[in-house]
Amino acid sequence: MIHLVPFTEADVDRLIGWIPSLEALQLWTASSFDFPLTREHLEGHLRDSAQRGDRLIFKAVTPDDGKVIGHVELGAIDHHHRSLRIGRVLLDPEARGRGLGAGMLCSALVIAFETLQMHRVELSVFDVNPRAIACYERVGFRREGMRRESFRVRGAPGLYWSDVVMSILVSEWAALKA
Repeated sequence: MIHLVPFTEADVDRLIGWIPSLEALQLWTASSFDFPLTREHLEGHLRDSAQRGDRLIFKAVTPDDGKVIGHVELGAIDHHHRSLRIGRVLLDPEARGRGLGAGMLCSALVIAFETLQMHRVELSVFDVNPRAIACYERVGFRREGMRRESFRVRGAPGLYWSDVVMSILVSEWAALKA
């Protein structure tokens, strides 16, 4: 199983290296950051997240060799409604196509459902990212709907991406594990 450990300032440069283009940045984080991504952007994000206290930021590490292969955030943590939102999912480009993204997501769901005792986990993914959608479906997420043309693509006048909303409930997670 992929291990999720806290993302720190020491991990910033590696993550920046995984974002080679404006399109890659937008697929990863929509419009939260500017391109090129900088150390200052990410350090500010870490500080803001720590102050707000409703987000956990992780790097994904392989258990056999300790290689960092990804990044994932559990945000909008709502203990009253027992829900959270997975966001900013990114896999090292060299690690793609080997099932490691699904492993990273499963580890995130273990934290969400078993450690944090959430009832519902949701995420959004752009419709132009079919590999990510397939990965989310593989680990048990279900499509709830689509926000049509919800994101105006920077650098491409007149182009919009639609947002696919997906979720998984604790009962569905338990059934998958059984």
